[in-house]
Amino acid sequence: MAKSPPEPELPEAPAGGYFHWSRDPAVGLFAVLPLWVVYELSRLRLSPDERNGAEQWLLHAVHGLGAHVHLLLSVAFCALMVAAARRLIRNQVPWSRVAAVIALEGTVYALLLGPIAAELTLSVARGLVAGTAPAGSLAANLVGSIGAGIFEELVFRLGLMSALVWIGLRAVRAWSLPRWLAGAAAVLVSALVFSWFHHLCGEPFQRTRFVFRTMAGVLLGLLMWARGYGVCVYTHSFYNLYFYLTADDR
Repeated sequence: MAKSPPEPELPEAPAGGYFHWSRDPAVGLFAVLPLWVVYELSRLRLSPDERNGAEQWLLHAVHGLGAHVHLLLSVAFCALMVAAARRLIRNQVPWSRVAAVIALEGTVYALLLGPIAAELTLSVARGLVAGTAPAGSLAANLVGSIGAGIFEELVFRLGLMSALVWIGLRAVRAWSLPRWLAGAAAVLVSALVFSWFHHLCGEPFQRTRFVFRTMAGVLLGLLMWARGYGVCVYTHSFYNLYFYLTADDR
């Protein structure tokens, strides 16, 4: 009796799905790239002097390290983008569709961020009234909104919070404490630094604004933990855009 030929093996479906892919740092980097391009083009065309405080701090730190550091960082960034692209291709990630949903998810969170942070602020500082929007042209505010989302999330969530988690995990192991304490401390400390940074950049201190930004920083830290850098950037940027557009209408 003749044996039937073996059935061809079907290629395995790529592992993951949207919630898995969107947390991948490579996907988050590419998802934010279009927003970054829009920010740079808008800044050059509409408000060349507008730069977010976190971006100014990064540029100052880079220039202070030497004349060739900026070139080295540019080369490193290009290498990082190539590595991220190879990772997306290797994992068969439908990047454009995932990036579109990341932007949509960030928009939904942006509409929730202000009201939730405001409610948390009222519970902490009951009876105080939130401050009004800072003065400035609409174009500068819109450009600054995008820059704040990109660079403040880069510095305070992706950078500072990740470093604090790394340090905290080693501390809790040494003291035999629960691992979640490292994450909770990192979220809270990075939120406090994020809020205080705005006043270090020259904004007069107001207790309500400080508490509000701390609450927003906690929410963004939790969002970073659960959903990744890309979703955080779109949430922060679109919340700022919504805030300034609605504030300008009042």
